[in-house]
Formats: sequence, C-alpha cells, structure tokens
Amino acid sequence: MDFADAKEEIRERLDLVEVIGQYVRLRRVGRRFTGLCPFHQDSAPSFSVDPERGFWHCFGCGEGGDLYAFIMRQEGVDFAEALRMLARRAGVQLDTDPQADGRRRRRELLERAHSIACEHFVRNLHEHPGAAAARDYVRRRGFNKWAVQTFEIGFALDSWDDLLNTLAAEGINATVAQEAGLAKPGERGGSYDTFRDRIMFPISDVTGRTIAFGGRAMDPENPAKYMNSPETPLFHKRRALYALDIARQAIARTRRAIIVEGYTDVISLHQAGIGNVVAGLGTALTKEQLDLLGRYAEEVVLVYDADAAGERAALRNIEVFEGAEVAVSLITLPEGEDPDDFVRTHGPEAFMELLEDRIAPVEYELRLIFDEHAHQGADGQARAAQAAVDVLLKLDDWTRRDEFVSRAADLWGRRNPGRTESMERVLKLELTRRLREGGRERRRLASDPSFISQTLTRGGQGLLRAETELLAEALDDEQIAARVLAELEPEDMLSEADAAILVAMKEQQARDGKLDARALVDALPEEGGARQRGVELTVAQVRRIERESEADRLAQTEETILRLRSHRVAAGWPALSRRATETLPDAGLSGDELADLERKVQEGLNSGELAHDDPLVQRYLDFRRRIHGRGSGGFVGEPGGGGALPGRARTQDGERPATDAAERATQVAEGAREADPEPREPDDPWALDEEGDPFSEDE
Repeated sequence: MDFADAKEEIRERLDLVEVIGQYVRLRRVGRRFTGLCPFHQDSAPSFSVDPERGFWHCFGCGEGGDLYAFIMRQEGVDFAEALRMLARRAGVQLDTDPQADGRRRRRELLERAHSIACEHFVRNLHEHPGAAAARDYVRRRGFNKWAVQTFEIGFALDSWDDLLNTLAAEGINATVAQEAGLAKPGERGGSYDTFRDRIMFPISDVTGRTIAFGGRAMDPENPAKYMNSPETPLFHKRRALYALDIARQAIARTRRAIIVEGYTDVISLHQAGIGNVVAGLGTALTKEQLDLLGRYAEEVVLVYDADAAGERAALRNIEVFEGAEVAVSLITLPEGEDPDDFVRTHGPEAFMELLEDRIAPVEYELRLIFDEHAHQGADGQARAAQAAVDVLLKLDDWTRRDEFVSRAADLWGRRNPGRTESMERVLKLELTRRLREGGRERRRLASDPSFISQTLTRGGQGLLRAETELLAEALDDEQIAARVLAELEPEDMLSEADAAILVAMKEQQARDGKLDARALVDALPEEGGARQRGVELTVAQVRRIERESEADRLAQTEETILRLRSHRVAAGWPALSRRATETLPDAGLSGDELADLERKVQEGLNSGELAHDDPLVQRYLDFRRRIHGRGSGGFVGEPGGGGALPGRARTQDGERPATDAAERATQVAEGAREADPEPREPDDPWALDEEGDPFSEDE
C-alpha cells in the first residue's frame, strides 16, 4: 500500500478522539470535544477536536490540523514517521516499493470508472426510452425530484454491454471495469455488464465518492431482487454503509444514527425529513460499521421488520452489538410493514414515536425467550430462566448484567408480577454459581432445572430487604411496632426466623405492655437462626426514609405491611386475600373480581384487543402498584419499572427517552433542513405536484 492509500486507510481505521485522548483529557461539548491544549500553558480549555471533520484546533495558541499533524507536533516527528507510527497502530501495512505509485494511479482509475458509471445510470433513468418502466417504478414509489437527485438514483439498461461501451468511450477498458466490479468475464471470453435491467443506487464513502452500487431488479421473476457490487479495492462491505455521506451531518447533529435494511427505506425516511438514516448492505452489521458510525453518533438504533427474517437479523448481530463502543438499541415495526410503508402510512412523527420503544438487543433476546416459554408451565419457566442465564453470561460488564437480571425477572413476572423479585433472586444465584464454576459450567446450555424450580416461589431480595427494615424499625420505634404487631401475622413473614421474632414480639408486648429489644433477642432460641437474625435486626443500619412528614414515613410502613400480607397469595395469584382488599376500599374489587380483572387484562394484551393505555389495563396496573410497590426493578408495564408491557421499551442504559411531541417535531424539521437546504412544504412530502413529476423536464 502506497502512502496516499495508507493515509486514507489509517484515517478510516483510527478514531481521532481516541488517538488525541491518549495525550489530552477530552470531554464532549455538543458535537465536539474540548480540553487543555498540550502545546502551550493552557489555563482554560481552548483545545477543540471535531471528529466529524477530522480536525483539531487550539483557540489559544493557534495550532491545528488533522490526525497526522497532531502526532507530528506531539511526538516531534516528520510526516513519514507519523504515518509509520499510526500505520502500526491501525494495523496497516505500508508499501515502500516502486510499484506504489502504480497502485495509487490504479485506484484513481477505479474511482473514475465508478463516477462515469454513476453519471451514465442517472442519464439512462432520465433520458433513455428503455427506462420508461423504471421511471414508472420510481413514480409509484413516490420519490420526488429532490430524492431522485440527492440519492442519484439511476438505471442499468437491459443490455449486456451498455456500460462497457460507455466506459470504453472514456478510455476505461474491460479489465479495469472487471476490477471495479462493473463488469464480469464471459464464459467464452470477453466481458459483460454486471448490472442489467436494474434500478441503481450508488454507494459512496463518507466523502461522497462513489465506490460501489446496489441494484434492484425490474423483473419480478428475477430471484436476485437486490444485488450489490462485489468486493473491490475501493469497496469493502464490512466498512461501508449506504447514504452515510448524505446522513453524516444529521447524525452528528442528533448524535443518533438509525439503520434500516433497504435502500428505499433510507430514501423514504430522508424524504420525510428524518435525515439521520443509513442502511446496511445486505449482510449482518459489523463492528467496523458500528465503529464508523461511532465517529458521529452516541447511539445507533436498528430498525427491523417484524417477521422471522428481521428476528434472525437482530439475533445474529447481538454479540457484535455488545462489543461495540457506541450504544446500540433496536425497534421492531408492526407486522407486515417496513420503514418505507410505515412512514408513508403513518407519517414521520409516528416513526419518531417508535423510537421511544427502542430496547437494548439483550432485552430483545430475553423477551423472545420468555415469550417462547410463556405458556409451557413450570418446566417452561425453568427453561426460560436457564436460557436467560445463558444470555446474561454474554455480558462482561457486571453492572449491565445486573441491570438485565432485573429486566429478565420483570419479563418473567409478566404473567405473575408478585414473583418478579423471586425470579431476580434465582437468576442472581444461578449467575453467581455458574460464574464461580467458570468456563466448564458456562458452556452448558442448561444446568440444574430443579434449582430454578425449587426457588421460584421464594420471596424476593427487595421484599426481604423491606421486611428487614420494617422489623428493625419496629424494634426501635413504638409507633411502628404497634402497627406491625396489629397488622402482621407470623405467616406473613418471608423467613421462619422473622416469623419467630414476630411471635416473640407479640408475646412480650402482651406480657410486659412494651417492647425491650435487648431482652427479646436474649430470649430467642439459637436453633433455626432466630437469635442470630435478632442480633442482626438490632444492629442494622436502618435506611430512614428522607421525607418531611411523619405521615409519609408511616405511609411507607403501611406499604411494606401490605406487600408482605399480599405476597404469599400473589406469588401463586389465585386471588387476593380478603384482608389485603379491605385495606384498599377505594379499589372497589373483591379478591375474585381482581383475579378476573387480571385474566381479562392478560388475555386482552395477548390477543391485541387491549392497548397499553386502555383504562382497564391502567386500572389493573394502578391496583397492582398499590399492593406491591415497585420492588427492586418495577413490575412489567409500570412507569418507572424495569420492564414493560409488550411493545414498550427502554434504551440501553435503562432510561426511557425524554422526547416529547414538540421535540420530535423539531427533530423531524431539523432533519428535513439538513437533508435538503432548499425549504419544502412539510405537509405531504410525497405529493409529487409540489415539485412536479421527478421526470417532468425529461419527457
């Protein structure tokens, strides 16, 4: 590889912010990064890095330049040495032989061939009589003149040598055309055009130079509906994305890139004013593509069709997503719709609203697991738990793994929210066991199903923690003790030790008229762990609630009491106990009525007859919250909870996007301005009569 080729290759592989960040502590400010200049005594951050454009500048001393200029200045070397240093870092092999200039000229010739081909395909679409059907196709797709021109949509004639003849007239022979992927060798010698009778979509690098093509067959019987250029010295599918050159500025401004599956999806979304959209090139998304987007975006959102193919595409990319530096989330469209269909039918604002339902890829896989086993009884639930552990073990970041443990528990609790915390405890214990036992256990697809089955009905860690705090406060506060002793029975406790302590408290109160924590603990039996537990409660550092009023503090006490009283029945969910319903007279439900309500909600959501904002669903969720609280991660479907009812979602860091309708409208409008400097009417972006037929001047 000669110096010119190597220079560009190194720029593509290395992140400017990452390289400079090894010498300068940088922090993001909008689209740029700032820090203290390393080249002069800088007291305030005057050093700025623009990763989008690939330059840095100090507003204090005036130094600036590109990646190579920084290394030359920082390391005190000339360009050749800086190139060699960065080449080693990027893993690029430098050529220093006399043939380097020849390879550089060859690359320039391939670039020229693609430029000629792009112009020729565009001219065909607009002018050639043989492209009439192609023009009709573009009209039917609703692409306006702006879209046709911006994306340089073209047409390859149904001819074996149309492009070859055009290239030859420009001095480019068949050998070069084959190397560029624009022609193929014939079986009996000679060459023929690679693309024939296809709508053509040029693929460009980030600078806008055409490096390849994608073609859509006009013949509905053609088994290869879409075809891309082969790998060439210019084009490497793993490191290219369709329309990145057009979407780059909108991505950098919004700090988010949206990836769809098809060329026409990209064009429709851009035409609708959503300008930060690109597409893959018919293969699984790669780390190189994510790293490329990471230069401009903080988050990548993948949009998949809600079909088996879309599901497979999402799952085969999950491990790539987990290894990416940029945050990755995904959404699935309603069944039977692709992004093109959706935005035309529902409009750009509805598409932006879909982004609120984006979820992390790991959560998507967990949802598929629990949906698959949802109706298979206890054994199916155990298998789901084991499969969830297999997924969670893919996460090397323990903080993210811990977050998704809560998500998995919430998903399992969809049919029985009272057992969410139990599942969380099971998952944590199983994860700990398998991580401790190392690679041997991790490689097993399933470990001990009985371990899961035996522990699913136990109380959760969050509720056990609440019980601990409640008893500790009761031993320390007479008012709370009175409520606990009056409202709770031993069978409400999660452990035998706590039940024994509650019995002892009731007996001491009845006998002495007061509680003496020290005397109570001294009298507890050693067997069964009651005395040890009592010692723990008396020395526990109780997490006091930070509220202004005593009424609020007592309200939390009542909430914990109610959770404990309802937990035993709610774990199995046949019906809510009479005592639990009596404490919530405003609910207006008996135990049987609540069980019936739960059944209707679940059946309605599963069948699609009920939406998430249906009053019946909201009534059920509100009542469940008042009974159980939010637990450690929230129940499925609760605002602020760790999970969601089907169709609701969260970002990779667990937070719901804070985008409201006004902000979405602004984003759409800004995307439109970015994509098209000339203002367009926003009411119907597909109305061709706004700008006329895209080919009106050609025919």
